[in-house]
Amino acid sequence: MKTANCPSCGAPVSFRSPASVYAVCEFCRSTLLRDGEALKNLGRMADLMDDPTCIQIGSEGTFRGLHFGVIGRIQLKHEAGLWNEWHILFDDARSAWLSEAGGEYVVSSQVPVTDILPAFEALRPEMQLSIAGRSFRVSDLASARCISGQGELPFKVEAGYDVNTADLRSNDRFVTLDYSETPPLVFVGYPATFDELKLTHLKDATAASAGGATIKATAFNCPHCAASLSVHSGAIESVACDSCGSVIGIENENVRLLASAAQSMRIVPWLPLGSKGRLHDADWEAIGFLRRSTRADDVEYAWSEYLLFNAEQGFAWLTEYQGHWNYARTLSSPPSVSRGQPSFSRKRDEFKLFSSGRAEVTYVVGEFYWRVAVGESCFIEDYICPPLMLSREVTDKEANWSESEYLEPEDLCSAFKISFSPPARIGIFANQPNPLVERHRAMARLFWKLALAATLVQLAFVFFFSSQLVLKQQLVLSPHNEEATLSTQEFVLHSRARTLRVKHSTDIENNWIDLTTTLVEKQTGEAYQGAQEVSYYRGVDDGESWSEGDRNDAIAFRNLPPGNYYLSIEYELGKDRRAAVVDTVEVIRNPVTWSNYVLVMILLVVFPLFSRWRRNAFEAQRWNESAIEGDAESDSEGEED
Repeated sequence: MKTANCPSCGAPVSFRSPASVYAVCEFCRSTLLRDGEALKNLGRMADLMDDPTCIQIGSEGTFRGLHFGVIGRIQLKHEAGLWNEWHILFDDARSAWLSEAGGEYVVSSQVPVTDILPAFEALRPEMQLSIAGRSFRVSDLASARCISGQGELPFKVEAGYDVNTADLRSNDRFVTLDYSETPPLVFVGYPATFDELKLTHLKDATAASAGGATIKATAFNCPHCAASLSVHSGAIESVACDSCGSVIGIENENVRLLASAAQSMRIVPWLPLGSKGRLHDADWEAIGFLRRSTRADDVEYAWSEYLLFNAEQGFAWLTEYQGHWNYARTLSSPPSVSRGQPSFSRKRDEFKLFSSGRAEVTYVVGEFYWRVAVGESCFIEDYICPPLMLSREVTDKEANWSESEYLEPEDLCSAFKISFSPPARIGIFANQPNPLVERHRAMARLFWKLALAATLVQLAFVFFFSSQLVLKQQLVLSPHNEEATLSTQEFVLHSRARTLRVKHSTDIENNWIDLTTTLVEKQTGEAYQGAQEVSYYRGVDDGESWSEGDRNDAIAFRNLPPGNYYLSIEYELGKDRRAAVVDTVEVIRNPVTWSNYVLVMILLVVFPLFSRWRRNAFEAQRWNESAIEGDAESDSEGEED
């Protein structure tokens, strides 16, 4: 570290980075050029604007395991508001930039590239560019103005100079093209969350929300109706008056009427502005409310959006449509998806296009970090993978993605300590979790358990209660006797038989036969009788073969006592074909039957099929609300059945 005295006020000025050539005196705001061991005063730097940042010179953090300190800052302003570029110094003496805008953080550094880059005027949102062999999409085009500088900087900063910048994104990288020079400077960075940076030595949240120690909290009256208004954060660019609907711009603690909102009626937000609650491990305050709408098939769909503010996390959104709530944050690593693409995969989840169209702002009240206006519109697309939804919003200057997570109304009321009832839910929302999915999974798991148990029981009967063949004999049924009786050999049942099955296997063809089978116990003469008909026909018609009937049939006798038995078979052979028929008679003691097992399985499968139908009916109702054709059945693929 090198230290010298400011030639203007004598205050000590330190240089910690060898890359730092300029510094801004914290006491007199003079811009100082390091010239050997001396400092040259290049003039006074403009004052910083109101800023909600918690970061300050001297803050420290960690990025990818490497410690850094904050040594400088450039403050810039564009149509969407302010953002900071913090000059940081790592412990290995490398310097980089920490970009902070709307709660998003990106650590980047300048890299040399040989690619020929298009002119700024030729760029369009979502335009695809290839830089160093990697594909990027244009996400933001801004004409920014440098407001001020602070601390150590690697180049001279003059307040008031304009610069065109283009932000490009890929799945894991962030590129900024700085058109202040020709060819443009290229900065490559990586997004990080506030928690990942593990920042310390920050301003306290109260000072940050008011803009820091050097900035005053803003309170004023509406220039249109004189209603009392206030600003919660230095990042706020506009305030919508709740009394008259006028939208007011905020600049340097002065107010300027932007437009009178063309609002036919006053809308009272269900969640009062100023409400404070805790969601996703962060404390939020509702500071803005707007209504947006879109049209599909000549039907207007309107929803509400609440802007949430946290001094450390930046901004988030609560959205509400027909009683359905979502918590949304800007997506730092958006997917690379073509407009209108039906589906894509992200982190092993499949997102499907649910709706698209143009959304228009119809009502605003409260504070916003951009110059919001009634009539402002953008193209939107929603992709769903319940409970998540990824939304794309595209204007002529910007393309951004946000990730929403479905929020149960009771969880919202608990988070914001609200005692009154939330709006009643109507229908099924795009990313509302299907409550029948888990129920179906539980039913499917129970089915497989019961099916396994039934199968094991059936197999036990097959292997441990095996059947016994007690008679097998061939009989010839002559066509010369219209009616005849044949008897089989005797067989013995040594114990009571639960079931005795008599099976006739014949070679009959194009004929029929009536069989009357009598089971006779030889000693007592007790008889059991059963009748059946066996017929089988086949042929060829118009070159196609056909057949009907069956050559085989069986009857069963139940609960038979032990004894010596034989069969007496009376038969009548048809006259359609005069040919002898060979009948193989088999008598099986206690045969294992599968009919009961099949009936049990049919009964069991009814329940998961019914739960599956209910689950798919929920999905069908969801996709009925979509402007895109959906398939409830295919949407259920991958579920446990």
